[in-house]
Parts: sequence; C-alpha cells; structure tokens
Amino acid sequence: MNRRVACAAVLLLALACCTSASDGDGSPVFFRCVRACVGGVCNGTAALERFRDQQGFFDRATAWDCDDECRYACMWTTVAAFRDGGYGVPQFYGKWPFTKWLGMQEPASAIFSALNLLTHLGMYVEFRRRVRAAAPMFSVWSGYAAFAVNAWAWSTVFHTRDYRLTEMLDYFCAVLGVLYSFFGLCVRVLGTDRWWKPAVPGVAILLFFVYHVHYLAFIKFDYGYNMRANIAVGMVNSVGWLVWFLFKRKTLPHAYKVALTVVLVNLLLILELGDFPPLLWTFDAHSLWHLGTAPLPFLLYSFFIDDCNFLLDAKEKLKFP
Repeated sequence: MNRRVACAAVLLLALACCTSASDGDGSPVFFRCVRACVGGVCNGTAALERFRDQQGFFDRATAWDCDDECRYACMWTTVAAFRDGGYGVPQFYGKWPFTKWLGMQEPASAIFSALNLLTHLGMYVEFRRRVRAAAPMFSVWSGYAAFAVNAWAWSTVFHTRDYRLTEMLDYFCAVLGVLYSFFGLCVRVLGTDRWWKPAVPGVAILLFFVYHVHYLAFIKFDYGYNMRANIAVGMVNSVGWLVWFLFKRKTLPHAYKVALTVVLVNLLLILELGDFPPLLWTFDAHSLWHLGTAPLPFLLYSFFIDDCNFLLDAKEKLKFP
C-alpha cells in the first residue's frame, strides 16, 4: 500500500514538473499508461483478435482501433491522477476529455451539429415550397443552403471522429460557409439584374478561398490564422448586414429577421470564449455554441422567403405596371 502511494507521489511530482494542467497527453502518467496498454492489449495477432471480439459495434463502425482505445482509457487514468493531485482537468491533444458515446468522440458537438444540418435542410424544403424559382436571390439562397448543409455534415463527421482529414474538411467547409454568407450579402446589395454583379464578388471570394485552403493544406495548418480569417470575414459580414438593415428597415418590414439572426449569432460567440471542462464530461462551450445555433435557420430562412417574395413582386410589377 505504501509502495503504491509512493509511486503515485513520484508520478504526480513528475507530472507537475514536466507538464501543465492543459497537457495531459504529454504527462508521464499518460505516456506510461499508453505504453503498457498497447504493449499488453494490442501486441500480437491473438491479442488483437481478442480486442476485436470484445469491441462494440459502434466503436468498430467509427473505426476505433486498439491504440485509440488505449489512449481513451489512459486519458481517464490521467484525468484521475491530475485531479487527485489537485492539478485540475487536463486537455489531451488540445481538447478536453469527453465520454464517447456510440463511437462518437465528442457526442454533444456531433449531435448538435447534426441538429443544425437538419434545421437547415428542413427550412430549405420550406423555402422551396414557398418561393418560386423565378424569384431574384432564389439561386443564391439555394446555394447558401447547400453550403450550410455541407458544412454541418462535416462538422458532424469531425466531432464524431477527429482525424487530420476530417479536421481539415470541417475547417475548410466552415470557412466556405462563412464566405458564401458574405457573398449573399454582396449580391443582395448589388442585385442580380446584370451577370457581373454576382460574378465580381463571387470570383474575388473564390480566389480568397483557394488561397486559404492552399495555405492551410500545403504551407502551414495554422489554427490562429484560420481563426483570424473566420473572425474577419464574419465581422465584415455581420456589420454589412446590420448596415443594410439600417438602410432598409423602413421599406422592408422583414429586414429585422436577418439583423436579429446576426445579433444572436454574435451573442452566441460568447460561448466560444468560455473554455471550461465539459459538464458531465459531455457538454463543453463549443457544443453549447452548436446547440444555440440550431434554431437560427428558422429565423434566417424566414427572411429568405419574405425577401425573395418581395423581390419577385417588385420584379413583376415592373413588367406589368
């Protein structure tokens, strides 16, 4: 008993000297646990066959291999060691520890991302039902729906299983969605009556997106740069829509819907600043941000519907005075 206590004390001392409370994967506790687990559970054909026989369906379906399961089990061993030593909850590979569920690494974020996908998809069906294809901006907002569904699909995949590829697809599709929203603002301001009006901002935004993806994929996957780019485009987009609302609020009764959506999105961003260990090892600030954004398509697509129908009415009145 005393020997175990002494060993634990030595490990925690090493942990305190070598790591911080946000670097669990770099701690001696984690390293030694993973080495022992992989050497004992994942070593040899017979051991791997036993592992596969005992593995659940959802873990197999989401491609958890033996090394992954060892890292997952040792993560909790390390969390316990940190907390017993009074060091708080550590992060692992830049993330908080989460209890996996049905094979999902971050179940709350994955489920809430899927919920966002469904609300965009459902509201786009409603948009198609209530707006004629001849309406100005119809194709623009149809494109917005497609990019939004794509972004939330990859967000769901990434939070289900965090690989390098799923991470990059999540980041790239997210910034593409932000850029397309800005494109929608540009087209709504410039109009669609001449081909060059959507083409000019479209080409400029596409060139920036190609540069952004090339830099992150082939030069440096810079998290800070990616965040700054998203914030910059998001802020320009938000300010642009709010200014548009101020100019149009008296002539377009529905304009408040897009302004309110922008305000709510930016208020919800406060959640992203509150980086705290997940509640019940499931709900962190990022997952709550995803939960908060899920109802917003009801308001945003209501604006799309009202605005497209308004523009169509104005177009038909010009043709038939």
